[in-house]
Amino acid sequence: MFWKMNLNAEQLDMVEEMAGLFFSTDDIAICLEMNELESEEFTEGVICKATRQPIVAAYLRGWLSGEVLLRKAIKQAALNGSSPSQQQLLNFQKENR
Repeated sequence: MFWKMNLNAEQLDMVEEMAGLFFSTDDIAICLEMNELESEEFTEGVICKATRQPIVAAYLRGWLSGEVLLRKAIKQAALNGSSPSQQQLLNFQKENR
């Protein structure tokens, strides 16, 4: 069972923002001054997608939002003729079939 960390809205927003920039759970744990156990449980929660924990839900929301923005940029570059971007889009397609 995961610990219950009481984070305020500002801290959860920070987690979401940092995740959207693809910071690791370890880096976010450092910013939140988590102890080793809290950090491990946060990371495990993300791996297990334990979205019942607000910090995990914020992290996953942020990560996915960042991924959407990144893929949109790759798609636009592909439409503009970037061969590496076109290949990357094809890789995304293959990975997600």
